[in-house]
Amino acid sequence: MLFMSFVFSHRPLVAVLALVASVTALNAQEPIPVRQLAPVDATSRDTVNFLYGVRELSNGGLLANDAGARRLVLFDRSLATSRIVADSASGSPSPYGKRPAGIIPGAADTTLLVDVAARAFVVLDHSGRVSGVMSPPRANDVTSMANPSLGAARLDPKGRLIYRSTLPMAFKPPMPGQPFSMPAMADSAPIIRADFDTRKADTLAWVRVPKLTVTTSSVEGGGEVFRPMFNPLASIDDWAMLPDGSIAILRGRDYHIDWVNADGSRTSSPKMPFDWKRLSDSDKDALLDSTRKTIAKQLATGASGPLPSMAADGHGSGGAAALAGHSLTILRVDAPDGGPAPKSNGAPPPTVSNIELVPPSELPDYVPPVLRSGAMLADPDGNVWILPSTSAQSTGGLLYDVIDRTGRVVQRVRIPEGRALEGFGVGGVVYMTHRDSTGQHLERAHIK
Repeated sequence: MLFMSFVFSHRPLVAVLALVASVTALNAQEPIPVRQLAPVDATSRDTVNFLYGVRELSNGGLLANDAGARRLVLFDRSLATSRIVADSASGSPSPYGKRPAGIIPGAADTTLLVDVAARAFVVLDHSGRVSGVMSPPRANDVTSMANPSLGAARLDPKGRLIYRSTLPMAFKPPMPGQPFSMPAMADSAPIIRADFDTRKADTLAWVRVPKLTVTTSSVEGGGEVFRPMFNPLASIDDWAMLPDGSIAILRGRDYHIDWVNADGSRTSSPKMPFDWKRLSDSDKDALLDSTRKTIAKQLATGASGPLPSMAADGHGSGGAAALAGHSLTILRVDAPDGGPAPKSNGAPPPTVSNIELVPPSELPDYVPPVLRSGAMLADPDGNVWILPSTSAQSTGGLLYDVIDRTGRVVQRVRIPEGRALEGFGVGGVVYMTHRDSTGQHLERAHIK
């Protein structure tokens, strides 16, 4: 009996030891490897402004959408020689358009140039020459298709267009004798799949976007002044389409990926490791103060650049930050012609004091993993590249999480300091931009 009692009394201990062993094995998993880039093997002679996407062609050439200069440039394999495919110069045989355009890779080496002003797709062949013009399946969404901050629009293997759209605000002007109520602002946006043949579109998924808060005040003459309130730490999602047509949606709330697979099924992968950074009350105050000063400087000088709270990837702040410091005044619908115009109280130039930011109490206690949409990219091997907002290993250059199709961080790749990731090529090729005394240049390197 004593022997039997000894055996039974230790069964819970065996179970506990087994649990401890499994947890220890989990914690002892190999750390995520950090890969470096090999030395740059090609640098462009021609300089570029800010880019709205690059595309490597099958012959090794690179098509660069230099939106800052409103031109499309085709570089050879060495990047040493370039040719302007389309530009905004008067009388150009291949006009770029009056506004920054987008590019969408087509079948083989064809490329669609999204002309926002004309609401059309200009079709370019492998040499960059115009071979035709196409009508978009939803003309009202052309602006969304060309905007890289909404994610890169792509064609799936069946030729359907995948892009992120926006929800219009149900705005109603002030009515006489009635209190004005601000319409609800959307906190999500649809990812659309549009068919060129049927001209029909359906919603594949929804992503979380910054919910814009607007303060209102009445002015003399019956008008209303609207001032957007900016949150530099809004929790948002991001997305990218993989070469096989599946869609990866990064959920910023807990850093995991939801998948819309090519066959229409949906799956979710586990949470990924992230260096959560806690914000104290003093951290929040300092962040808002720094953000306010940066926005005021950008508005006063017309400059652009990343806000203090955003990943410094060289592509500007984007999103709702572009509205901060601005105001809009509207009339009542019954205002008679020739009557006195409302007197706006938002007329003074932007200063640190009149930029509307959310109060510190509305900031999260931890820095969200995603702070800027459109930064998530997919490479030719079907991996997703994400630049997390915080990382304990991020010193010495931007450090990207590289996630495979199972939603697992398989490696981290460090982009050299002073470089910004622009796109990919086959065989582990990475394209970057780097600024020196002569301007900003394109560079090519390989992952070691």
